[in-house]
Amino acid sequence: MPQTVDDLLRHQLDRLQALDRLLAEEHACLLKAAADQLPALTERKNALMAELETLERERVIAFADTAGATTRAAWASVQTMARQVAEANQRNGVMIAALVRSTEGALQILRGDPDGVDLYGSHGQGQSGSGSARLLVSA
Repeated sequence: MPQTVDDLLRHQLDRLQALDRLLAEEHACLLKAAADQLPALTERKNALMAELETLERERVIAFADTAGATTRAAWASVQTMARQVAEANQRNGVMIAALVRSTEGALQILRGDPDGVDLYGSHGQGQSGSGSARLLVSA
């Protein structure tokens, strides 16, 4: 059944709001280092993104120059929410990358291989891979 542009925009806005809530949930998991929950969240996020791509293709096909004021207002809401979701997704991506770098550095230190790990001197200055700062850890 063909949908009107207004229907498609309402559906897009609904899906974007769901994605925004999901990204907030993902952000909360990142803050509390609950990495075990991230794969399920990523699966849900990918499903929402696929829905949004389908809706966008349908909207582009249905969108005409005859769009009224209501349609333009709905489109503005969709664009605003899409920007908000993109920023939240980028923020979470930066956090994930930082967590990965931190974990890799910790693993290098635990393995007794601090080369390439940024360490800090007594005055807070960086000492990248300082050979004199060798840590020995046993489990």
